[in-house]
Amino acid sequence: MNTVSPMTLGTVQLGMNYGIANRAGKPAEETSFAILKTALEGGVTALDTAAAYGDSEAVIGRFLKQWTGKKPAIITKVPPLQGSTPEELKDFALRSVEGSLQRLGIDKADTILLHGAKDPILHGQACADAMQALLDRGYTDRVGVSVYTAEDIEGMLAHGIFSATQIPMSIIDQRLILDGSLERLRQKGYTVFVRSVFTQGLFFLDPDQMDDPLLAQYAAPKIRRLRALAAELNLTVAQLAIAFIRDCCGVTSLALGADTPAQVQENLSYFDTPTLEEAVLSRLY
Repeated sequence: MNTVSPMTLGTVQLGMNYGIANRAGKPAEETSFAILKTALEGGVTALDTAAAYGDSEAVIGRFLKQWTGKKPAIITKVPPLQGSTPEELKDFALRSVEGSLQRLGIDKADTILLHGAKDPILHGQACADAMQALLDRGYTDRVGVSVYTAEDIEGMLAHGIFSATQIPMSIIDQRLILDGSLERLRQKGYTVFVRSVFTQGLFFLDPDQMDDPLLAQYAAPKIRRLRALAAELNLTVAQLAIAFIRDCCGVTSLALGADTPAQVQENLSYFDTPTLEEAVLSRLY
């Protein structure tokens, strides 16, 4: 398995319109290739994609066909399992991954996650057996689950086959830190990818210009407080957001998307932010 860099490039934007703050929509393929090239040349060693991300896998596959540098680790995902018998679930997982590998133009993915967070709970051992089939076929060396909640994590941890996960986490969404879930994953030796570090771009919206009443009521005050603290520390909100999650014990890599090559470079630069002092961290928890 490849070593995973502190930043993983999230590629949902390359396959479909995505993100609260994304006004430009899905980039043209030339721009997508430039985004991928900038990331890999900047030290990113892992790309996160999924069958559900529009034509993201196909875009990556076409890029890799002409890329002459070191091949990145690929993390992709099996759609929520379908079938009423263990054999049907296994066949679904195998067919799904075979389609993903074909679109990506690779024989093996570094990590394959279940996109159905509840699948281990809904299907029990049959779910684990379906993912074991991927290991047995040599399609990957590491399987896991893309989760949302502590309950999802408990369902995943019930099966020893899993060793990787993707979780949502940010300064304003610390549920999986505060309830001990992240620490449990660390103790189990999981590879932990964190998504939604910027809450899909929410951090970059002007809190005084939010049309959505729920965002204006719940998100705007938090963003104002973060902006005030970042300014006090002579940091941007993005730098503060990255440094906080990057340094959480148990986090392997942050999955960050980008709409332009310049945004990739900007995201990479955030990882140079110094470690936050304990006095600052105490104001963030």
